[in-house]
Amino acid sequence: MTLVTTTPFRDAAAAVVGVPARTQTYRNLLYLLLSFPLGLAYFVALSVGFSAGVGLALTVLGVPLVLATLAGATVLARVEAELANRLLGTEIPTEMTFGSGGVVDAVKRLVTDPGTWLDVVYLGVKFVLGVVSFTALVSLLSASVSLLAAPLTYSSAYTVGLHVGTVSVGPFESGRLVVDTFPEAVGAAVAGLALALASLHALNALARVSAKIAETLLGEHDVEASAVAAPDRN
Repeated sequence: MTLVTTTPFRDAAAAVVGVPARTQTYRNLLYLLLSFPLGLAYFVALSVGFSAGVGLALTVLGVPLVLATLAGATVLARVEAELANRLLGTEIPTEMTFGSGGVVDAVKRLVTDPGTWLDVVYLGVKFVLGVVSFTALVSLLSASVSLLAAPLTYSSAYTVGLHVGTVSVGPFESGRLVVDTFPEAVGAAVAGLALALASLHALNALARVSAKIAETLLGEHDVEASAVAAPDRN
């Protein structure tokens, strides 16, 4: 019977090289990819809702618009919590708690509950995270793919590489660096593999930061909202 021994170095090497084989890596990438369009949509919805509500504050439509925007923010925050749970592995409560009072009590809870404003803050932060995530995702992965593809395209008459505003295929080219021979292409591919591994680790770290922010803002909301909305049993 042969025992397989592990060492800290071997474990660390496996953790570094094995990142493409982990399912969680691709869940993280999907979450980061969705962050930009969702964050942009949240930002536009909140901006329009609050600006319209404040602009119409002296009319009968102003206050209802602000309240509707706040209520919509709490719903969107629950959607975000569910998305983080499914893709990032968080355990944020997603059930919305409703009190037993009437409309006036519901409005009062909506406005005075700190969790409502935490939801609004999170949706605003989501837009910033979305921009950062999209920029990191596109720049890191596109550079990695361009380098990895060098052995397949180095002899082409076209170019592929870090160009702004153009899309083309062929030898990797970035500034004065041009890969147009096979040894250079192999070297570029090795560099691309290293960059791809480093990029996946960096993007996983960014996903963990996003998960922590979601747990901090949305998780605290549920605790506070439940305490406010739950009926007194004494």
